[in-house]
Amino acid sequence: MAVTSIEDLKPVYLIFGDEELLLERALHRLRQRVGEVADLDFNFDMFDGDSADATAVVAAANTLPFASERRLVVVRNVDRMRAADQAILTEYATDPAPTACVVLVAVKMPKNSRLYKAVDGSGGVAEYRSPRKHELPGWVVELFASKGKRVSRDGAEALVRAVGRDLRRLETEADKIIAYAGDASVIERADVEAMVAETAPVSVFDLLNAIGARECATALERLDDLLGSGEQLLGIHAMAVRHLRMLVSVKAMLDRGADRATIQREVGLQNWQAAAAVEQAGRFGAAELSGALRDAAELEGRLKSGQGDSRVLWEVWLAGLCRARV
Repeated sequence: MAVTSIEDLKPVYLIFGDEELLLERALHRLRQRVGEVADLDFNFDMFDGDSADATAVVAAANTLPFASERRLVVVRNVDRMRAADQAILTEYATDPAPTACVVLVAVKMPKNSRLYKAVDGSGGVAEYRSPRKHELPGWVVELFASKGKRVSRDGAEALVRAVGRDLRRLETEADKIIAYAGDASVIERADVEAMVAETAPVSVFDLLNAIGARECATALERLDDLLGSGEQLLGIHAMAVRHLRMLVSVKAMLDRGADRATIQREVGLQNWQAAAAVEQAGRFGAAELSGALRDAAELEGRLKSGQGDSRVLWEVWLAGLCRARV
């Protein structure tokens, strides 16, 4: 979806994927490009699919730009719009206004949907997914390059091991490392380790995400990483229990029909946290989560009293939690 000039701009884009950071970057690039030929103070509209009326979106797109060549219209969460509203956007995408750039943003969009096919017909579809585990070091190398720095492969791998798979955290730590390295032309593993030695505990969130995804093998890998870096099992257990309690709350609200915005507000989460929590809670039954918390309380007593091999006990509990139950 490379855009090098105003002529390259499509009238409609559909950008979607499970990684919020990558979506935000793609949207930022499009906004910058449109901003070169449009005063976005007067030619920009933002809608949220949770509440937007598609007729208002189309009206904004059909409005002639003021003293500019383009208007920018962004619709977030288009995948959560009603089917009737998506149908209106589909019809618009088949004959869009040439003076507008409409960007539809979604987490998921089936490739067989009418909206996907309508936008794809003009080449405006792009998917942004989270890098796979083996792709992360390469992603880190590209991240440093985008900031004008080179990082060795060893350095990139060390950063991934220390921080985990959260792209926002990886970028935050990369910025710290770049500041620490100063004028160095190449950032080596030693530079990375010097800066992230104290940040390894944040990879506990990688463990919690793996638990929420019911990915036992990944969770065991993250557990091994944490214990190897000096984390204490009781501390890890406390974080896991807190995460489960949050999922219990989210699951209860989902079962009552609450939407994500309400869950985000009531539970006190950031937007990206709420999206992950809703997805994770949906993988469990309410009884499963309650049972896991009861098992966790019993396990905590055994961990504190030294009954058996603590790590083995915790791994057994983890395997039971991740296993799909009937």
